[in-house]
This record gives sequence, C-alpha cells and structure tokens, in this order.
Amino acid sequence: MIRIRLWMMGTDREAQNSKKNNTGNTIADKGAWLDKAAVILSAVLLIAGAILLFVANGRTPFMMDDEWYSTNLVTGESLKGPGDIIASQIWHYRNWGGRSITHGLLQLSLMSGEMCADIINVIATLLLVFEMYILTGIVAGKDKSPDRISLYGLLFGTLILCCPNFRMSMLWQAGCANYVYSSVWILLFYICYLRALDEDGKDLPFTWLFIIPLGLITGWSTENMGPAACAIAFFITVICIREKKAIGRKRFWMTAGCIASFAGSVICIIAPGNFIRKDDSAGDLSLTFTARMLQMLKGAGSYLFPALLVFAVSYILYRAYFKEKLGREMIVTLMGALLSYGAMVLSPHYPDRAAFGTCILIEVCAGALISRLSAKRVLPGSAPLSCMLLISSILVMYTVIAL
Repeated sequence: MIRIRLWMMGTDREAQNSKKNNTGNTIADKGAWLDKAAVILSAVLLIAGAILLFVANGRTPFMMDDEWYSTNLVTGESLKGPGDIIASQIWHYRNWGGRSITHGLLQLSLMSGEMCADIINVIATLLLVFEMYILTGIVAGKDKSPDRISLYGLLFGTLILCCPNFRMSMLWQAGCANYVYSSVWILLFYICYLRALDEDGKDLPFTWLFIIPLGLITGWSTENMGPAACAIAFFITVICIREKKAIGRKRFWMTAGCIASFAGSVICIIAPGNFIRKDDSAGDLSLTFTARMLQMLKGAGSYLFPALLVFAVSYILYRAYFKEKLGREMIVTLMGALLSYGAMVLSPHYPDRAAFGTCILIEVCAGALISRLSAKRVLPGSAPLSCMLLISSILVMYTVIAL
C-alpha cells in the first residue's frame, strides 16, 4: 500500500511538472509568436512610413530659396544643364556661401523636376537610415540585437520624431539637400573611421580609393558637421597609429582622409561669400557673449531635447542592467555630436535645422544602447518599441500633410 501511494504521488508530481513545462512552453510559444507579429507589423509600418514620406514630399512644393536656386544665379534664367549649375556655384561661392557641393546637388535635383526631386529625397532618407543602422551596429559592438527590421524601423521613427524641424530639414528641398544629402556622406565617413577603430572591423572595399573625395565633400558640407567629422577622424587616426592598427595602406587612407576633410572644411569656411553674407547678419554678430551662450542653451534645450531625452532614458536603463562602461566607439560618436553642437557658437545664429546632424549622432548612440538591451532581453524586444515609434512618426507626417 505504501509503495502504491508513493508511486501515485510520484505520478502526480510528474503530471504536475509536465503541466508546468507545457504551460512554460505555451507561454514561450506565445511570446515568440508575438515577437514575430511585432516584427511583421514593424515591416508593414516601415513601408507605410516610406510611402507617406514620399506623399509628404509631394505635398511640399518648391518654396523660398528653391525658386532662386532653380535659376542660373548669374543670369537669372532657368537652369538648362550642368554648365549653369557650375557657373551658379562659382558665383555662389564668391557672393553668398561655401556649401558648393550641397547647393550643386540641390540645383541638380531642382532641375530634374518636383517628382524626381521627391523620389531622390525619399531614397536619400532611406539610405541615411541604413547608414544609421550600420553605425549603430558598430557602436553597439558584439552584443547587438539580431532583429534587423525592427532596429531599422526604430531608427527611421527616431529620425522623424527627433528631427528639430521636420518640414524645413527633410521636406523643404533646400533643407533636404543641405542636411539629409550631406548627412549621407558624412555618416559614410564616420563608418569608415569607426570600423578602423573596431578591433574586428574590416575596411570597406576600396576605402583607400574613395576616401579622398569622400573626405573632401565631408568637410565641404555644413560648417559644423564637416569640421567635427574631420576632428573625429584625426582623433581615431592617432589612436590607431598608437595601437599599431593603422599600418600600410590603412595608415595611408586614414591620413589622407583627414587631410582631405580638413581641406574641404577650410574651403567651405573661407568662402568669400561667407564674409559678404555676414553683412546680412549684423544684428546676430553683435550679440554679447552671454546672449550667444543663451542661444546655445536654447538650441540644446529645444532642438536637441527629443534626441537627448531618448538617449538619457536608454542610458539610464543601460546603467541599471550593465556595469560596463560605454565603449570607445560610442564615446567617439558622442564627441562628434558635442563638437558639431559646440561649433555653432562661432555662427552668427543657431537655426533649428543646423542641429539635424547632431541629433543623428545622438540617435545612433541611443539606438546602440537599445540594441544591446534588446540583445540581452532586458527589453522585451526592439520590435514593439519600433512599432510605437513608427506609428508616432506616421502621425507626425500625416499631421504635416494635413496642415
């Protein structure tokens, strides 16, 4: 009788354990199914967001400076070919500003017509997000989320939501050329150098061949992001030479890229047009040091605030679950953001659009922290967060279109 009771008790325990395991498996299966559903939803929302971005571009007509840049700046006639763009940019460099590369591409897009310009803008934005995704992986290091679609969607949503001025930075044609287009090659420049800093990172194919023109147009882009990227490239190059990572061809292209970006920055800043244009900013130039600092604080508290908030929350969660310090790649990227922000103290004024590139670097660092948290299952997964950000960004774009 005792044996029978013991056997029955054992059978009951096995049944209970089996029931617990089945329940655990069911919960795990449901969790995996929900994760997959969230990833699929994230992909659908990402496609919807890209389509809506195209519609938003289409609903935003050429305006303000676009009409002026649609003409030959020398003759005032409509652009007819590359010759008119070259002549316009020579005049522009001498009489208005040094951003010859970005304004040349702006005129090329304007000459192609509104529909073609809208398509170029969307392609450039999606390419920029892809570069943010690549840079996020480098900054995150080995422990990064394997969920690629959700991470891409997360960065797309963050780019829209944290943009200091979405309409004027990403939809206005002149703003899109100055900030979205230029950010594409600036981020590629960052990717080349941060991969060199990474111990396991390999150089991009033919880096030694394209780094000189890439460095030149990186420096010759915007007055704050170009010099900041040049300084970061120099800093990384010094580290790699000291640690004997930059040897042979790598040492050549890293040094050449620094020189080219420095040359581009000088060419952009010393443009005669910049000094002529200062006459139109006499009021801003007469600001006292205190007023200039207050202007910079306004920029940090207003233009950069959404991106800084996302990074701060991500960092607090990261420090709560990880005892590790931030990696070198992230510190260097944050240095780039800080330098691009600090450079604006030398400008007559700090418009919200000028914070676009700074926000991108901050968003990349926040994305890297979220990616690591997701990889370690501290967060339930980046897919739900991606869906929330994409839905919010779609609402923002819809609001812009409706207005």
